Amino acid sequence: MFLSASPSNQTKDTNRSRLRRLSKNGPFPGVIAIAGALVVGACSHVPLRSVPALSAIDFETTEFSSLMALVDLPAQLQPQMDSARLNVVLTIEGSVVEERSFVLVQHSAGSDADLAGHTVDDGRHAFTYSLAPNDARSLGAIRRAVAAAKQADQRGSLTMGVGLTDLCADDFLPDGPLLVDVFLKTSETGRYVRTLDGYDLRELSEGELVDIMPCL
Repeated sequence: MFLSASPSNQTKDTNRSRLRRLSKNGPFPGVIAIAGALVVGACSHVPLRSVPALSAIDFETTEFSSLMALVDLPAQLQPQMDSARLNVVLTIEGSVVEERSFVLVQHSAGSDADLAGHTVDDGRHAFTYSLAPNDARSLGAIRRAVAAAKQADQRGSLTMGVGLTDLCADDFLPDGPLLVDVFLKTSETGRYVRTLDGYDLRELSEGELVDIMPCL
């Protein structure tokens, strides 16, 4: 299926229009960059109104156990199992030293607690995700690498992207745009912040969606 992405290809797309937050001190600019990449070929559509909230996220102190992602889709589309990913790329002195893709754990669809603060419009549904406990601990190793690089006066950047690698259709797809929104909530934001704003899946295939297979 064309709706699949490897972390390396997705990184190329997210880097085109990623958000940068410069470190307040030290030579490690761009400590965290948040992008809402969806699939290969999709550019980031991060709205400017999200920049202040996303800029508050600090990878060195954020609580990974509190990280939540939300994907808002047309009702006819379903994310495939294990298709939601958190992609993390750490670059130091121009070289990629860590590139990880963490499978996000899907929560119960439409849970009121998980959707707190997010309104789902008619004809759409939302799915929420979090990191598995072991993956939250694995991010601690990347955090320590960032701290070590700063201590050594090395320059670098860190990019995080929330995305889907696979979708299926459980009904006939309607005419017109098929818009997808992606949100991220962290211990700093305390709410869902939009990182992908109204991306039209039809743009991926010039209006043809023959490669989105029916759900089994």
